[in-house]
Amino acid sequence: MKKIFKSKIDIALPILILSGMIPGFVLSLREQDWVFLGILISTLVFSAYLFLTTDYTITGKNLKVRSGFLVNKNISIEAIKSIEKTDSIWNAPAASLTDRIEIVYNQSDTIVISPKGREDFIKELLKLNPNIVVNV
Repeated sequence: MKKIFKSKIDIALPILILSGMIPGFVLSLREQDWVFLGILISTLVFSAYLFLTTDYTITGKNLKVRSGFLVNKNISIEAIKSIEKTDSIWNAPAASLTDRIEIVYNQSDTIVISPKGREDFIKELLKLNPNIVVNV
């Protein structure tokens, strides 16, 4: 059994990124600074790449968390202790600023994610490990 859940994408995150870049675009075009413009465009393309390649795959006994080539983590579903709603805005393989959940696994390892279809995602994990404590 293999189920893939894409990351939920909040419109706020791309807007935040773009609003921070717009002054740079305007300035680089006005000053004809093509190197800086290239850096800005590369950053924008890389951000879009991360948004589009962030997903969470349940494969039998493992949860695979992937975000581009930066994050590729396998977590044993049997090792998951709890799932809790979090408002943490720390860097995470999640394309959403809201609807994030924190998964605690092993003794004290954690990862923050934002699966689209959060309820279905949690149900799938509970099918494989009914001992997970859920507090969302």
